[in-house]
Amino acid sequence: MARMRKPGFYFEEKGYHNQDWISFKTYRELKKQLKYHLENSREDIITVFRSRRGEWGEWFEKWTLSNNKPVIIEKGWM
Repeated sequence: MARMRKPGFYFEEKGYHNQDWISFKTYRELKKQLKYHLENSREDIITVFRSRRGEWGEWFEKWTLSNNKPVIIEKGWM
C-alpha cells in the first residue's frame, strides 16, 4: 500500500517573498493552526493538500476567513 502524504500547504507570510511548505502530522493539527496562517498570509486563500484514507490520489481544499472563521470555499480531487 502506498504511503500517505502528510497534510500541508504552501505559505507566504505578509511582507516576505519566500514561500515555504508547512506540513502537519495530522489534518486535525493543520485545522487548529489554519486561522493563524490565514490571518498572516499574503493572500486571502490557502490551498491545503492532503491524502484521504482509503482513497488514492491527492485532495485539495481552498480555505479563507469568513466572519473571522476558516471556511472551505472549494474542494476536490487532483
